[in-house]
Amino acid sequence: MVRPQADEGWKNRTLQIDRAHSAFVVRHSAFIIPKFRVTQKQPHPLLDLALTVILPSIALEKLSAPDRLGPLWALIVALLLPLGFGIWCFIQKRGLNFFSVLGLIAVIITGVLGLWNLNATWFAAKEAMFPIFLGIAFPLSHRWGKPLINEMLLNPQVINQPALHQALDTPEKHHSFAQLLKKASWGMAGTMVLSSIANFALALYLLGDKVPGSEEYTKAIGRLNWAGFLVIGIPLMGVTLGLLLWLLRAITRLTGLERDDLMNQGTTVRKQVNNS
Repeated sequence: MVRPQADEGWKNRTLQIDRAHSAFVVRHSAFIIPKFRVTQKQPHPLLDLALTVILPSIALEKLSAPDRLGPLWALIVALLLPLGFGIWCFIQKRGLNFFSVLGLIAVIITGVLGLWNLNATWFAAKEAMFPIFLGIAFPLSHRWGKPLINEMLLNPQVINQPALHQALDTPEKHHSFAQLLKKASWGMAGTMVLSSIANFALALYLLGDKVPGSEEYTKAIGRLNWAGFLVIGIPLMGVTLGLLLWLLRAITRLTGLERDDLMNQGTTVRKQVNNS
């Protein structure tokens, strides 16, 4: 009996989400379950990406062949990476690592699809599911008091948070800032919906006429990974960059802060000259 090949394609989800956002760091958030607490001291984002996305993806892709670990053990190895990292974050920082949660869900779904050899429609639905979840989470996170757009685009590793909060010195400015975040959240939600549609269409186009578990199916999944990055991931990266620049311009107009002061702890040349 031929052992089913584990699905290699779950890192396509990272190509649409994590690569598109890697320049500005998708950080920990509580948007799946509201009671999740975001860690205060966060690991380096590249470490997040490697342990919860890249390495599990490689494990599924490289270790699931019958002459290696096989699909079941490859799935177990892939699960151990985000699970172990999430446990470490919880013990060290007393908070849940969002990447670990999402990585676990993605690996489980992808591994099960591969083990069951489900057809291309199910695989395409999986590819579309995660952008949809993220798209819904952006506006909903405002109801939970922790806007995901704030965690992603206005991350403390990028934005001078003390200067920003100090500049929001009136209730009117706080209200206007909240409205800016809501507009940006809906912009990201729309972007994720478009990504979901593109993911579904591309997966059906490349996998629709292939037999699940066959060599052609596996090769098509490999093509889907790269095609997804080129056709979907790069445009999404551009959209996210444009959204960040729009948000920064709007914040500078609202607060009067220079962009450099907003982004690098207030060490612009102009400020140094004024302080001298």
